[in-house]
Amino acid sequence: MLYKPRTEAEIDQIILKTADAIEKYELWEPAFLFFETIRPVALVGGKITAAGLAFIIPLIGYSVDDYLVAFQEPKNIDKIQKILDERRIAFKERQKLAKEAAKTAKAPKT
Repeated sequence: MLYKPRTEAEIDQIILKTADAIEKYELWEPAFLFFETIRPVALVGGKITAAGLAFIIPLIGYSVDDYLVAFQEPKNIDKIQKILDERRIAFKERQKLAKEAAKTAKAPKT
């Protein structure tokens, strides 16, 4: 860990916060592409990035450190992808139901 050890609960909070932001802006496909791309190099890439950013993290904020720690483990990448997939499916269902409701509301009554 970089500056402080994180518990599983803290890491889960970071994962959920990230998933909330992705859902808010509907960035499903870019997020899946990003996480699939970093999965093979997550462990090594996280440590290299942490070493490179070690001196400027205090300037840009420690929240960067949280994300580095959370997403350097492939199991956490799997967690967020599962959460995002479930949320994407639920979002698409809500959109589908809203479209159907709009169609029935616009249908002429005879």
